[in-house]
Amino acid sequence: MKNSTQKNIKGLSIAILIITTLYLVFIYGTTVNQLWVRKSVVWNPDHLAWQYFVIAGWLIGATLLYVFCWIFLVRTNRALQTGEIFPKSNIALLRWTAVVAALVTFAHANYEDVLQGATCSVLDGNTFFVPLAILLFAGLYRMAYLTAKDSKLTI
Repeated sequence: MKNSTQKNIKGLSIAILIITTLYLVFIYGTTVNQLWVRKSVVWNPDHLAWQYFVIAGWLIGATLLYVFCWIFLVRTNRALQTGEIFPKSNIALLRWTAVVAALVTFAHANYEDVLQGATCSVLDGNTFFVPLAILLFAGLYRMAYLTAKDSKLTI
C-alpha cells in the first residue's frame, strides 16, 4: 500500500477520533447537567431501577462504542503498516459493536422519557435497524477479509 494512502487513512482516523471524543464529552456534559446541575430529572420511586438502567445504559454504551471505535481504528492502522488490509480481529469487534449498539439505541429511545419519570418503554425501529446494519457490515468485512486472504495465497 502506498505511503500516501496510509497517511490519508491515519489522518482520517485521527479526525474520526477527535469528532467522537467531542461527541462523548457532549453526551457526558449534557447528562451531568441534567442529573446534577439543573437537577431536571423527575425520579419515580416505583421505577428507579429502570431509570438507572436506561441512564447507565446510555452512558456506558456510548463509552463502549467510543472505545470500540478506538480499537477498530488502531488495529486497522497497525495492520496497514504490516501490509494487511482487513485485520481478522476486527470482525469480532464489529459483532460486539452491534450488541452494544442495540443497548445504546434502546436506551437513547427511552432516555428523554426516563428523565421525565415516565414508566413506559419505547422500542423503535432503530433498536433493530442499527444493530442489523452493523452486523451486515461485519459480514461484509468478513467477506473482504477472506477475499484478501485468498488473494494473498494466490500471489
